Amino acid sequence: MNEEQRCPNCFKGSIASGTCPVCGYGRQEEKPNPLRLPEMFLLENRYLIGRVLGCGGFGITYKSFDVLNQSCCAIKEFVPRGIVTREEHEMELHVTSNSNIEDFEHGKKRFMDEAEVLKKLMDVPEVVQITDYFTQNNTAYFVMEYLEGATLKQLMATFGGKIPLSEAEPIFYRAGMALDQVHKKAGIFHRDISPDNIMVNQNGRVKLIDFGNAKYIIGKNSQTLSVILKHGYAPPEQYSSTSSQGSYTDVYALAATFYYAVSGVMVARAPERFTGEEYHPLNEVNPEVGAEVSRAVDQALILNKKNRTQSAAELVSVFGPDQNTQDRTQVIRVRPAPPQISEAPAAVSHMAPYLRIAGGSQGVSWNIPENTMIKIGRSSERADIVPTKNITVSKEHCELFCDALEKKFYLVDRSTNGTYIGNMRLEKDRTYILGNSGQFSLGNHACDLEVGWRNG
Repeated sequence: MNEEQRCPNCFKGSIASGTCPVCGYGRQEEKPNPLRLPEMFLLENRYLIGRVLGCGGFGITYKSFDVLNQSCCAIKEFVPRGIVTREEHEMELHVTSNSNIEDFEHGKKRFMDEAEVLKKLMDVPEVVQITDYFTQNNTAYFVMEYLEGATLKQLMATFGGKIPLSEAEPIFYRAGMALDQVHKKAGIFHRDISPDNIMVNQNGRVKLIDFGNAKYIIGKNSQTLSVILKHGYAPPEQYSSTSSQGSYTDVYALAATFYYAVSGVMVARAPERFTGEEYHPLNEVNPEVGAEVSRAVDQALILNKKNRTQSAAELVSVFGPDQNTQDRTQVIRVRPAPPQISEAPAAVSHMAPYLRIAGGSQGVSWNIPENTMIKIGRSSERADIVPTKNITVSKEHCELFCDALEKKFYLVDRSTNGTYIGNMRLEKDRTYILGNSGQFSLGNHACDLEVGWRNG
């Protein structure tokens, strides 16, 4: 078979006709990406690069084929958008300017740190397994097991907005016990537990994925932690770069994820709860949840980390039948309910990202280009968007990147007087993740801005 015509999904059939006769994959299913490696490129003289599985602000994940073991795998490549390019027919990444080299090297080191973290967790079967990692093409890669299945977020959609308790409890029991092993055996905490990062594969096995924000608990107490978080799942201590974090940080996120998964309602953001936003016990939001489970989840969502449940094992011990029965250790069989079909299907509209002056729909707003780094400041010569002329705001104050695939916004401060999320000043030149409808401020709160999505 001509390698250029090999199917980039199953690696068995030919895609010469546009659709693979073996798996049904069609090339038109994938949007062009100028930063990706070409299909069928042989990486490290071993791995055939296939289709793109996912694209984020810092990396591209490919479905790949291990020629040595004759099996499929997933390969993650470090590709920080906005500061690198890849010329057509070239494999090497090029940093766009000398001023970005330090950021690129720092990011690459953190990327390889994730590989090191996963390598330490090989004996925890519920953690995605890494088999190899290396540098090539002026960037870094690691090779993981290829997982077929669904994230909790996808399962929620399949079940019509929330996962039934009978299905959710065994999933969270497995996830929580695995997280407890990660904490106790490896001294590592995840820092990004959410419905996107817990999977159930086709065999019914639970998998924790995306350890890109993981940090060591042991021996790193003096280390400043970057503030990269998901609103609604992150506890208060995660909003500070100097606050101590630990297993209780993941416990909060796991409880918030369970709360959302079984109710369809997100817990209010921690800063908003601090300023008076009411917390509703889980069994008030979903009366089907028993009092015991609700108390356990509510206890794990206490804002004060000292009064919060400290271990994931303690949190999930209430899920499902008696913990000594075999029901907890059997393979989970997730059988989603058939999707409900409305009488008249709604028209599909494209959701477009926007930036606007915070304070209501009447404020000034701008459309944001997708997958492009833009500059925000007070000088039209230095910035793409000028929301204010206040001299407290730098001419080139901050940079904003919209990841259209993962529906995330990335924010980088470049200013003199600071960029703020709430009352927290961002560390200069470090990348932060905003929520899908996140607010931030320029200067000494001279201008409040908001990002979000609307029908395009």
